[in-house]
Amino acid sequence: MPALFPLRYNFALICFLAFLAQSNFMSAAPPVLPAPQTQSDPTSSTPAAFRQEPPASSPRTAGSDRAAGADASIPNLMAGEGDYILASGDTLDLMVYREPDLGMRSKIAKDGRVQLPLLGEVKIAGMSVREAQEQIRKLYDADYLVDPQIYLNISSYTQRKITVIGQVARPGSYELQGNESLGILEAIGMAGGFTRIADTKNVVVKRRTGDKVETIKVNTKRLESSDGGSFQVLPGDILTVGESWY
Repeated sequence: MPALFPLRYNFALICFLAFLAQSNFMSAAPPVLPAPQTQSDPTSSTPAAFRQEPPASSPRTAGSDRAAGADASIPNLMAGEGDYILASGDTLDLMVYREPDLGMRSKIAKDGRVQLPLLGEVKIAGMSVREAQEQIRKLYDADYLVDPQIYLNISSYTQRKITVIGQVARPGSYELQGNESLGILEAIGMAGGFTRIADTKNVVVKRRTGDKVETIKVNTKRLESSDGGSFQVLPGDILTVGESWY
């Protein structure tokens, strides 16, 4: 009996210590974790009067990356320019609306042909500028483009002479400078102007159009007024100033 007392005492002591350890574990407060930080709206604490809204991005439209000038409208032929008869040695500028890769400058060869993108050699010498422009448009429309808009411009002429005869101070042929556009009154001024007996109401201009020679009568007296309009002289034109009978 006496030997069992220490064993019981030791067992009770162990149970008591185990109980205390369990009680301390259960009563211990769980560790406090930091609250997750949320990103607040930077404008929520800013008065509305001082808030700045981010700039809205501009909408991207179709074709906004297109090179500048690609959609440039096709200009119209100047008055009289479309009637000029193309000849070997003339240099042309070609412009195709919305097709900048087809724009080019080319000189008409001795055989009357010009080299054009996609089309190759096209004979246009002997045609007026208007006729050549329409011919090129049809060729592109037939195989390559849908309803193309074509503009053909003369960059430089092979011949730049006009002839003024009749009742002018200095009849003769005159060279046009560069690619200048010349009005009929300016052309007569190059020839020294009208004589005292010139018929300014009836100046005859002869202009070759293809195989035909066109005769145009111009009332230059009317052109002298501010609203009288204008008449452009083309290289190769022959101007004849008649004599007034009264």
